[in-house]
Amino acid sequence: MSAHTKKHPISAHSQGETLYISHQHKTYAIPKAVADRYVVNEKSKQSKTPVPTIKNLFDKLENQYTKAGVLLRGLRLRENLSQVEFSKKIAVTQANLSSMENGRRPIGKIIAKRIEKVFGTNYRYFLE
Repeated sequence: MSAHTKKHPISAHSQGETLYISHQHKTYAIPKAVADRYVVNEKSKQSKTPVPTIKNLFDKLENQYTKAGVLLRGLRLRENLSQVEFSKKIAVTQANLSSMENGRRPIGKIIAKRIEKVFGTNYRYFLE
């Protein structure tokens, strides 16, 4: 089999309520409750129901929330912090953080720069 047709391995491990999936040099932090809806087992392989892909999973998340909200939630889960802990680190209320993660409130440049300062990420990722 030639190199360009080989499938890239997908590896997964979990910590608490988060499942970390590595694929093509990227690691995704997905809540187990979300991942459980996409479990593929022998019964689902035999059924006619199409198996969802990682792209479909993330497209649904971005449509349900916002890209910035998904990134914010992913950062919080990567750091293994609750909303309360994360919100204290960036000096916002837990309610505001929840609204930002769920796409009901924009993150804004000031808060994005706080996130950059505390967690060392590029603030532009969180601007829409």
